[in-house]
Amino acid sequence: MLLRASSDATDGHADLTSAVGEGRGDGVDHGRVLLQYAEAANQVSPEIASLSDEVLDAFGLIGLVEAAATVSVFNGLVRSADAIGIPLDGVVLNATAEQRSILGIDEYAGAAQSRADGA
Repeated sequence: MLLRASSDATDGHADLTSAVGEGRGDGVDHGRVLLQYAEAANQVSPEIASLSDEVLDAFGLIGLVEAAATVSVFNGLVRSADAIGIPLDGVVLNATAEQRSILGIDEYAGAAQSRADGA
């Protein structure tokens, strides 16, 4: 939940429901299109082409490349951590308990692998 912590540090707002497909992108320039782009990229949706054009129009070529790289990095990090079974450490587990519960993340099939005790 680093996004939550960094948002607090900058007096910003992170809509964590975006992590579970329920956010709207409020408070971020062109947040709606960025969320749609990230979802489409992760789902290998045919909408990715038109959304890429929208990101390009909103942010330019460098912005599109940065958006694609960000989606790729987060996707890869999560898959790598899940694949090798990296559990959350106790500090992160405790600090994110409320958010994980609110978002329903603890109900995901892979959630047990995120805990060192497997519970």
